[in-house]
Amino acid sequence: MQQKNYYILLGVNSTVSYEELKIAYRNLAKKYHPDKNPGNKIAEEYFKDIQQAYTILSDPEKRRVYDLKLSSTGTNTQKTYTQYGGNAYQYAQQQAQQKNQFHKRKQQTKKNDKVESYQILISVAVAFILLYFIISYSTNNKSADSIHQTIESSYSEAAKKAEIKQASKSPMISPYASPYTVFFGEEVIDENNKNSILIHNSNESEVVVCLVENRKQGKTIRNQYMNMGTSFKMNNIPDGEYFLKIYYGTNWDTVKTFVNNTVKGGFINEIGFVQLNTGKNILKMQQNQTTTSISYSSYEIGINPYQKKDVTIITAEQFFK
Repeated sequence: MQQKNYYILLGVNSTVSYEELKIAYRNLAKKYHPDKNPGNKIAEEYFKDIQQAYTILSDPEKRRVYDLKLSSTGTNTQKTYTQYGGNAYQYAQQQAQQKNQFHKRKQQTKKNDKVESYQILISVAVAFILLYFIISYSTNNKSADSIHQTIESSYSEAAKKAEIKQASKSPMISPYASPYTVFFGEEVIDENNKNSILIHNSNESEVVVCLVENRKQGKTIRNQYMNMGTSFKMNNIPDGEYFLKIYYGTNWDTVKTFVNNTVKGGFINEIGFVQLNTGKNILKMQQNQTTTSISYSSYEIGINPYQKKDVTIITAEQFFK
């Protein structure tokens, strides 16, 4: 039997401190506690696993023995456990999506890798050859420097697309994890509030989506990792006005850091940081209840790294503000 990787179960790396470990455990325990997932057997089993993981990793001697076993079995940091959402409705959505996506990838990875590699090489070669002939027969007014720049630009674009296509087949992070909770603080949840946002990620990249309060020095109250082509519903959002900050990229790396090493984890192939839903498109959350009815705010948003409308490009420093 393969050794379970307790670090991945808790969404932390092998150098995690006790305080970081405790925060990660508490966040997962809140989401997957049986009281919040009645009848959800998978969530119940996962809750038992994270309890076992925390028991081992929070004890220095048990952690030392576990690390030795993990090293001796050759267990790496690749994803070994599928994580599900925190309630029955969210689990039903995720089960249908994840079961199809991850099982198909697992069964076809060996076959597709070889075919995809050949396709990428052929595509790049054909594009380069066609571009060479187009430039050769184009007007002689172009200088040699301009031609070289055109070739380099086209080749870089093709290489970039090939790199993104190859990347992130098995990310080193659990689906629907909250990787920056240690930096931003614990999630802010109003259990009595039905306000929600349903987010659909494209097949272009992985993302980390942050929900931010719309005020001066606004606080980030949620941070959520999403794999390519998945959806996630943020539930129990308190009343207020919010916008989204999004980090796009592929191939998650637990070693990467930001902000003078105070933020851990990031994408090796970084696409960029953006801000959405500002100004007139601000996300207004308001729940109202009378003796006979209840009304609440609900949004559905699709995101991709190449959208241009109502998008503000920001820096890493602004994202981790």
